[in-house]
Amino acid sequence: MQAAAFSQLNAYRLAMGVGELSQDTILDTSSDKHALYLVTNFANGSITAVTHNEISTNADYYEATPLSRADKAGAPATEWISENAAVGLTQATSTAFASNCLGQFLNTVYHLQDATEVQQTIGIGFQQNTTQGTYSCVLDFGQTTGVSGTPTANGFLPSAGQQMATTAIAHAPLANETGVARAMTAETLNPAPDLASPGRPVMVRVTAANAGDVLTVTSFTLTPSGGTAVPARIIVPSAALTGSTSSATADVNSALAAGVAFLLPLAPLAANTTYTVTFNGQRDGTPISATWTFTTGS
Repeated sequence: MQAAAFSQLNAYRLAMGVGELSQDTILDTSSDKHALYLVTNFANGSITAVTHNEISTNADYYEATPLSRADKAGAPATEWISENAAVGLTQATSTAFASNCLGQFLNTVYHLQDATEVQQTIGIGFQQNTTQGTYSCVLDFGQTTGVSGTPTANGFLPSAGQQMATTAIAHAPLANETGVARAMTAETLNPAPDLASPGRPVMVRVTAANAGDVLTVTSFTLTPSGGTAVPARIIVPSAALTGSTSSATADVNSALAAGVAFLLPLAPLAANTTYTVTFNGQRDGTPISATWTFTTGS
């Protein structure tokens, strides 16, 4: 599963244009320890929600935070560490396990953002509870090039790691991607707590390595073939509200990075339908635009 997830995520990141990740065996250890903690404590009832923090009195405790777990496993003290984690039901194959795990990240807002950020390395943890029929997966990301300051418990440094060119535009879903999920996977934090069942989020990303870099949105639409634009919410960091369309809303959790904007459909998308995304905006005042299509699954 770990090998399949590594290949699938790198293929997605490469197609997006945000760069591949290299394997980090130290982070393999820290992520696998946390995956064991999650699957064990879900099974015994000690926890009821996915968490990045471990409680020392729970079974299979390793260390409290993604950073402290990486440090215990042997990561350099200057390395920045961020983490995605999920639990799910047993799948039939290793490839299916990987797709199910990554789908829980790629079909979201914040976890999609974090899985496609400026990190450089990755460790992948995977554990099963065959009696319960569940699994857990953990992605620990590392960042070492250009880092400075004191690493946080779970975070990345926007100015370090892999950086796109200032003229590049990355987006998800990918251009011509097929089998795209119709709905957002529920996540904590919740980017739209007032919506019962949002559609698959659409993300646009530009580089934002410098303090003050900002992506503003002039227009952002999602339109099915032969139809009209779907009702959707444009979500941006609060710093991007000035200069963006009046229909844009600030991220309610203040968790979006600079250089990222989302279009969140208010309801699930139609099955087996080709959609066209049209984005117009500015990166630090320079106009940018992108148009592409993707097709949903059944």
